[in-house]
Amino acid sequence: MEEQYKDIKRLVKEVGTEHPSVDFLKNVMSEIKIASVNKSITYQPLISKKTWLVMGILIIGLLISLPFFSEEASILDKVDFSFLNGFKSPFAGFKLHSATTYGIIFLAVLFMVQITVLKRRIDKMYSM
Repeated sequence: MEEQYKDIKRLVKEVGTEHPSVDFLKNVMSEIKIASVNKSITYQPLISKKTWLVMGILIIGLLISLPFFSEEASILDKVDFSFLNGFKSPFAGFKLHSATTYGIIFLAVLFMVQITVLKRRIDKMYSM
């Protein structure tokens, strides 16, 4: 085992160490400057403010209207579509169970919490 390393040690001593060129540091620093200037990161959100506004309005509207869809009677049954010349309500007899209503409200709340947590995490990641 020791004999293998003796040959390697002799070869390394014969070759010697390499020395960089005189302007090596200058060349490396100029390349770093060029690379850092070309890669500026501009933040652009994936979802625009208008889209967040529309999604917020839809979710709030859904959360406000869900309690009206009870098991006993639906608010959509009370809407009068008679002005459409005999058009029947497409939601006639549609009832949403209270468990479904609570589940949808719970998922919406969890979705909003998840969005705020993810936004904070992304803000921390890009602020450094």
